[in-house]
Amino acid sequence: MKITVKAARVNCGISQEAAAAKLGLSLTAYKRKENGQSRFYFDEIVELSKEFNVPTQNFFGSGCRKKTQENELKERKCL
Repeated sequence: MKITVKAARVNCGISQEAAAAKLGLSLTAYKRKENGQSRFYFDEIVELSKEFNVPTQNFFGSGCRKKTQENELKERKCL
């Protein structure tokens, strides 16, 4: 099941200020990430999943995987 970071935060009753402080981010930087204007780093997702008590997999779609440059080149038959 996919869940947004914002939904997980709200469900836990944690403020944006508290979440930003936990990650060592400014409130503005955190809001940008939560609203999709900027991306969370994986280590930030791991930290938030612990804080919100939600498995990290819930923040990603079921078919989501990180593509490496090597995989992209293989798919294009460049390797």
